[in-house]
Order: sequence, then structure tokens, then C-alpha cells
Amino acid sequence: MDAENQAARDRRLPFEGAANFRDLGGYRTSDGRTTRWKMVYRSDSLADMTERDLVLLASLGVKTLCDFRLPAEAKRKPNRLPAGHAIRSVDIGFLPTGTLDMLSAVDDGRYGSIDIEREVIIHYRKFIRDHAGEYSRLFALLLADGATPLLMHCTSGKDRTGFGSAAFLKALGVPRETIIADYALTNDYRRDIAHLFSNAIAREALDTLTSANPRYIETALDEIDIAYGSTEAWLESLGVDGAARKRLVERYTE
Repeated sequence: MDAENQAARDRRLPFEGAANFRDLGGYRTSDGRTTRWKMVYRSDSLADMTERDLVLLASLGVKTLCDFRLPAEAKRKPNRLPAGHAIRSVDIGFLPTGTLDMLSAVDDGRYGSIDIEREVIIHYRKFIRDHAGEYSRLFALLLADGATPLLMHCTSGKDRTGFGSAAFLKALGVPRETIIADYALTNDYRRDIAHLFSNAIAREALDTLTSANPRYIETALDEIDIAYGSTEAWLESLGVDGAARKRLVERYTE
């Protein structure tokens, strides 16, 4: 348990301007391997990085930045990266259909917690059904030579990045309960997104919106089996066949 507690302490990196910047290393897979540290990171917005943060980010040696935000999101809150960096930024921005309508309904008070939870569950199914193209690009980056360390992020690091992280861990053979636990860690490192709303929305609604409810990622994991029948078939739909999956395991676990 001490080793597990230490891993949990090491997982979240001490950035001042990124609340949810975490290392996906140190997770045990079903066959007894462990995901490598300092290879793949996940984060929320990088727009508020401090000078100290930029030094820390540079020390990580990140080579590839996978940005799941839409161009409008990136324009509103552009990433702040170290001066003279050589990070390759790859924009894979998307939002599931209906997300903006949901946010509008939250903003004007038409949606409460029950409505938000219902809609977010629908959106997590869409990660599987509608966004294979975006996540196949993530896996292409993970399989590319010279692309690591890799950092994936969005605005809060919960939904688009949350599923991207889950997909990565699932491909490596990390058990379902561990994937769900990693997803739920966002609850400990939430970013305040109140500024995204023009009105003073109810605190309960905002809490539901920012919550990493395990039901959400469980829905996405279940949808893989419903839509494809197996992890292998789903990965093949993303361009990750048996040989590619073996390369992922060899590269990202030990």
C-alpha cells in the first residue's frame, strides 16, 4: 500500500497553473507489467502556466502535445509553452454533438444536475460511436517514432482527455477498475470553469458538470463492448491491430 500511495503522490505534477496535470505511469496491467513513468501525461488547460510551470514543463521533455480543444477554445485560452520549445502541437479538437446545447441550457438555468448527468452519459457513448477518427489520431501519435513524451489535454482534462487516457490504458491491458480510478482522480484536481458561464449557475449544477462521475467512464467502456463486441475489434477500428498493440505494450510498459 505504501508503494501505491507514493505512486498516487507522484502522479499529479505540482503545476501552479494546471490543476489536473498527471503522469499515466505506475499502473499495473492484467499480465503483471507496469505502465512506464514520464512517457504519457494528461492535463487540463495550459493557458495559465506560470514562469515556474514553464521551467517544470521544459524539464519533462515533452515532444508531442495532443490538444482536444476546438479552435475557438484554443483561441480563447491559448496554451502557454516554454520559450524556444520544440514541442509538436497536434490539434484534434472536437466536441460531441449536443455539448454546446447542454452548456447553454446549464448557463440559462434550464438544466439541473439530473439533466446534466443524463446528457453527459450520452456524450460518453458518442466518444465510441462518433469520434473514432479523433482517437485513432491519438493512437497514431502514440505509435509514431520519436513522439514521446506525449501530453494530451483539453479544457478541464476530464472528458475528452479522460476518455483518451482511458483508451490508452485499456489498450495496454490495465484493468477496468484501475482505469475508472484514474478517471475519478480528476475529482481531486478540478479546474474552476465558472468563468465559462455568463450567469451565476447553481453550485450543485456546476459541481455535477465538473464531476468525474465513474458512471461516465463506465458508460464509455461498456459502449465499446456494445458497439464492437471486444476490445480487440474496437482497437482495430482505431487502426491498432494486434501487431500495433504489441508495440504499444512494449513501448509503454515494463
